[in-house]
Amino acid sequence: MNYKELAIGIKQKYTTFKVTSLLPGIAIAFLYIVTGKLSFDLLNNNEGINCIGLFAPEGIALAFALYFGKRVVPGIFIGQFVLAYTNNINFLPSFAVAVINSIEALIGIYVFNKFELSKELKTFRDAFGLVFIIALILQPFSAIFSNAVLLLDGFHLTASEFLYAVFSWWFGNVMGQFLLTPFLLLFFIHFKKIDFKDFLLIGALFGVYIYFLTIIIAIENPFLLMCLTMPVITFIVSKKGILYGTFMSAIVAMIASYSVYFGIGAFYLRASTDNIINYNIFILAHMAVVLVVGILFDEQKRQKEILHVTVQDEINKNQVQQVLMLQQSRLAQMGEMISVIAHQWRQPLSVIGMSAFNIQSKIKLEKFNFDDKASREKFLQLVEDEMADIHRYTRYLTGTIDDFTNFFKPDKEKELTSLNIPIEKALKILHSLILKENIQITVDISIRNHIKIYTYEVMQVVLNIIKNSIDNFMEKNIENPSIAIRAREDAHKFTIQICDNGGGIDESILPKIFDPYFSTKSEKNGTGLGLYISKIVIENHSSGLLNVRNEKNGVCFEIIFYKDQ
Repeated sequence: MNYKELAIGIKQKYTTFKVTSLLPGIAIAFLYIVTGKLSFDLLNNNEGINCIGLFAPEGIALAFALYFGKRVVPGIFIGQFVLAYTNNINFLPSFAVAVINSIEALIGIYVFNKFELSKELKTFRDAFGLVFIIALILQPFSAIFSNAVLLLDGFHLTASEFLYAVFSWWFGNVMGQFLLTPFLLLFFIHFKKIDFKDFLLIGALFGVYIYFLTIIIAIENPFLLMCLTMPVITFIVSKKGILYGTFMSAIVAMIASYSVYFGIGAFYLRASTDNIINYNIFILAHMAVVLVVGILFDEQKRQKEILHVTVQDEINKNQVQQVLMLQQSRLAQMGEMISVIAHQWRQPLSVIGMSAFNIQSKIKLEKFNFDDKASREKFLQLVEDEMADIHRYTRYLTGTIDDFTNFFKPDKEKELTSLNIPIEKALKILHSLILKENIQITVDISIRNHIKIYTYEVMQVVLNIIKNSIDNFMEKNIENPSIAIRAREDAHKFTIQICDNGGGIDESILPKIFDPYFSTKSEKNGTGLGLYISKIVIENHSSGLLNVRNEKNGVCFEIIFYKDQ
């Protein structure tokens, strides 16, 4: 790209940026003039309400200023100047009022940011902070100085009318900003997320409902009218949020002003002062309900979301902790299993070694005459028998390796299997240790149907319980140690019971044995994680139950799997 093309590109980007940045200012100037004209027309019907009522341009201007910042201030100045000048105010006072309104916007931006209020109006602090700024800072400034300018210019205003004019100006601007500033702020912030089809449809239906009550039926009692509109707008806020509510409030104000203009309904039939009060209370009540109810519901939703996130975080932390504990437990079990493997492999390796030595010694001692056919056949038979033993024990060693590999491999999904499978696998792994310690094992399985379980997880639990019993036998030197394993099935559940005669567990510590890092073994032999992990595996992973109780002269563990899980 040459310098000329680069310069053209920069110019185009600058022009685009300049036009984009000017659009909010142009928009507010146009809206200020149009809505100002409409506000004057609607609220100057002498037979209904005089001049005390909401002034829409102020609410629009403040929302633009708070959202877009200082760049819209020139637009506010132009809009106010044109509106004033076209309403028969002289050039200088029109210019002065426009300057005052522009300064008002700058003050609003500064104070809003100084108080660190959120434009999303998430909390009561945000909403009432905005109300405070409008009612006690911006509009006293605007009303007093603007009317002082008009008084000095002699624009249909005398000293005796000054206070009433200030109040009317203050009240109209406050009403306009209360009504439109929250709506437009929320509209700008959530613009990209709004479902406009739903938004406009609900607005149209609500508008038709308000129009029907106010114009068609022309309900004359303002409080009856309020009773018919308040529940509807509250329901909309509770279901759709505060943005929808502020939109509905704007519709309420627009139709109420329309009824005033045409001399229909609740805000026209009484004395002028009553009409003014009823009209403004009607609009203010809707705005107040929307802000209060909307913030309450939003706060409730946020609290639910925060609670959900907090709970999820704690669940995730707990899951991570459980994984770490499971890994720690498996590492501890791995050390124990290495000892078991040594016992498992000692006999098969001895047999394989003896078979090889037997063949080798026969050859060296020349026990066979290979020239003699009968002797050769006898030797071949010896080799075949010894090789059969080697092959059989090699298969046994391979199977043992597979069992131990699967023992430490996490189950990815449940499988439909017989409940005796994990029991048999656990006993197979512990077979040599059981023989070594001369432990009597009784297995009584009465199961007809298959069950969907994590086979190797259940095997680990069964193995861990049996291994604990064996360790207890060894520590206490129990005579004639025995373990009884029973598996039963009824209409609702499968049950595995593993009971020993090791003297049981002290009742004072029995409730604690499933706690993490609590162990009944001597310090050097126990990690305190085995039963904790076993309970997690059965109850969290398999939606079952793992219970323990002392029974007769030993302890009895019970594993339950429910059929409806």
